[in-house]
Amino acid sequence: MDTGRRRPASDLIRQKYLDSARKLRSSLPAEAVTLYEASKGRLSVRLQSGELHHMDKSEVERLLNAVPPYFWKLVKIPVVLRYEKPGGKGPARYVVLGGPWQRRLVEIMLRGDFSERGVEALTVSDFQRIAGKYSSLLFVSISV
Repeated sequence: MDTGRRRPASDLIRQKYLDSARKLRSSLPAEAVTLYEASKGRLSVRLQSGELHHMDKSEVERLLNAVPPYFWKLVKIPVVLRYEKPGGKGPARYVVLGGPWQRRLVEIMLRGDFSERGVEALTVSDFQRIAGKYSSLLFVSISV
């Protein structure tokens, strides 16, 4: 039965946001490959949507040259980051998803070297710097 009542605009906006977040999630990787596998020629991964994502061979080679070979079986690509913008509490950031090896990989991508902890989050300018060099190796999610 239609009561003729309309949904509040805030509900519609929230629904649109959630629909967009679901669509974004479907374009995230469903799998990842180790750098070792990539060095052997595996440059595609399946996305949540079922489509294939092809990583750029020259970007993978650049990363292989930057990362010590003993890391190759420990780190995976593509790298997934979660964009966060704290509500008025500070600047936006990109959180590295995964464990310490992924954080070390991102630190190598950013600085060319790594520390024990690696990089837990990137500033917007840090993200722009590595996205310029490794755009096909990065995926960004949002927090819902």
